[in-house]
Amino acid sequence: MEENTVLSDIAEEESLGASLSAGNKLAALVDSDTLVGELLSINFSEAQVLVHDYMRQKVRGLPHGSFLVATRMNLDSSGVNDAEDEETCLVLLRIVGEAPLPNAREMEHFRFQAGMRSTESSETWDSPGHLDEWTKNNLSYGAYKCRVLGTFRMKLADTEQYELAFGGDLINYYSGRGMKVFKPTAALLSKIVNYQRIATGNTQSRVRVGRVRFASSEIGVKEDVDNVPVEVDPRDFIARRTFYGGMSRGGKSNAMKITARAIYLLRSSDKNFRVGQLIFDPNGEYANENIQDGGSLKNSYLEISGTNYDDEIETYGLNSHPNDPKRKIVKINFFGSSVSNWGDVNALASDLEQLFVGKTIIDSELADATTLYVRRFRDTLIECPKAFADKGEEVRFKRLITVYRGILSAAGFPEPTQKVYIKSLFGADLRTAMQNNGSQDPSTQSKIASASALFAQDDLTWGDFVSACKALREFMTDKNAGYADFETQYSAKKNGKRWADDALANILEIYAYPNGVAQFRRAERQHSPNAASDYAADIVSALRSGKLVIFDQSTGDPEQNQNAAERILWEIFNRQKQDFVEPKRDENGEIIPPPPIMVYLEEAHNLLPAAGGKDELRTIWARTAKEGSKYQIGLVLATQEPSSVTPAILKNTDNWFVAHLNNADEVRTLSKFYDFEDYAHQIKTISDPGFVRMRTLSNPYTIPVQIDLFKAKGAQD
Repeated sequence: MEENTVLSDIAEEESLGASLSAGNKLAALVDSDTLVGELLSINFSEAQVLVHDYMRQKVRGLPHGSFLVATRMNLDSSGVNDAEDEETCLVLLRIVGEAPLPNAREMEHFRFQAGMRSTESSETWDSPGHLDEWTKNNLSYGAYKCRVLGTFRMKLADTEQYELAFGGDLINYYSGRGMKVFKPTAALLSKIVNYQRIATGNTQSRVRVGRVRFASSEIGVKEDVDNVPVEVDPRDFIARRTFYGGMSRGGKSNAMKITARAIYLLRSSDKNFRVGQLIFDPNGEYANENIQDGGSLKNSYLEISGTNYDDEIETYGLNSHPNDPKRKIVKINFFGSSVSNWGDVNALASDLEQLFVGKTIIDSELADATTLYVRRFRDTLIECPKAFADKGEEVRFKRLITVYRGILSAAGFPEPTQKVYIKSLFGADLRTAMQNNGSQDPSTQSKIASASALFAQDDLTWGDFVSACKALREFMTDKNAGYADFETQYSAKKNGKRWADDALANILEIYAYPNGVAQFRRAERQHSPNAASDYAADIVSALRSGKLVIFDQSTGDPEQNQNAAERILWEIFNRQKQDFVEPKRDENGEIIPPPPIMVYLEEAHNLLPAAGGKDELRTIWARTAKEGSKYQIGLVLATQEPSSVTPAILKNTDNWFVAHLNNADEVRTLSKFYDFEDYAHQIKTISDPGFVRMRTLSNPYTIPVQIDLFKAKGAQD
């Protein structure tokens, strides 16, 4: 029993020694020479600090947004500070404005009188002779209004060791107790601005993005005081939402490039950790080498030895670029590939994949159509069947696809072949009925009969085929032509099956009026008869393998860029979602999560739907913002118009970089989030490039940062 008591006493002494050591370690972070004043009052959200002009001058000023720490700890080297004591802590404050003192009116009177006495003098009112020393000293006091950000203290971690910990509130406050207030030294400021609320378990991945900066009018950068590096953990951005806001030339793109490169370089320390990144590049500055960056972001692969371009980078664009011979053109073949075997539905799905995608693009172009004949064409679903019940169904599907291809030709889409092969698609019974049609209009009767002769050939030019299909539609819709009788006889022979199903009849309706095909002619910009595959699927495959993909949109029109971006994002979303709801397992039986993917929208207001628009919450952008995290999709937005971003996206944003915004409405939009309201005046008035207010997933509070200038690895370096 006595032995147990001794062991207990020893353990208690060791515990006390550890807590005292930890408490003194916390106290050692504060330099007593940086004392600036006294804490006058405090509550759970705000504090008032009394400061003398001499103190402000001694610490090189206390600008708006500066951090201060308040404490009752004993800072002497012989002091005793127990980490388990409530008062062994540092209360973190941020200066947000001035506060009135109780004697403000009296001091204003003294200042006014001194000013009057110095009016006709070259001396300032505080010069010797204008004020007595007692009054001058009283006038030197002022008070700061501060935001209470939280509390630093030493706490026992899971490792049974004391570590610096931060809580975003106060455990208590006392109206009758004073606290000394200090300006942090460079060492303490570094711990404040680089404190991670969420530990990722990989401190080596943290990278510098800039230095702490509180004021545009800073005196100068002293290496040991002001040049405090600010770091971020690139993993904060993965599967999260990130916002970069600011005016043009405010540093949004610069910060995005630093972020994207940091995420890319994560693979340098862990070759198995590859994050696919897609950047929509409206100005071509990410995809193309430029003087501003000394290269381009796409050259980031050069920073990792042993890597090569083809394994790491892919660029896409609407047009080729002379300095980018490997660029892939962002177009699809609306006709699809040549079908190798119409009876093999698997091969058919692959060969016609681009055709099916093209039909969905055309349908989106016709989304607002009101006329019946256009709606019938739009609402006709063209997709690969799961199987063919018989040879007749195979022929019907082939005929549907061939007629649809003819409609594309009529709309002006360049054809991939010179002729269209139609053998066996229009049988002898149909041709005979067309030849002997009874239309009362001589012109119509002649066109239908001529079409019968054209359908008898094995192949036709696209122009002749379109003319024949237009005549076929007239044959089917002219009540006197005889089509109804033909269908009755055909149905009797084929066990009730019709020659023309609803799908064929509906797509032929686009010929009802001469300008029918003109309704979707603008989609031709997205077509190329030489495209070998769907670029959206290719981009997703590259991203899922961990590549950096840059989509140069500098030569596309806004609508074309928006449509392409939405198509790609839908492809990403659906593919990642499939991995989430139908996961695969590794050799150990563990579920394999979707691979991480980052999507960057530079000048996002050009791609996102207008805030408050119809069905904005159903858009792919809002869905990705709200659901993308669980599917491992990170969304990064950069814009000078925060108010144009769907609120659902901003409400789900984790990381923020806010630079200069010159509009009160835009500043007001951001002031609704976190503690950006504290910086509203600076955001609106200070336009220094790269001067941002930063808050990431790991940061428990916002940090004012001067972002470093991005310098790319040049291709010739």
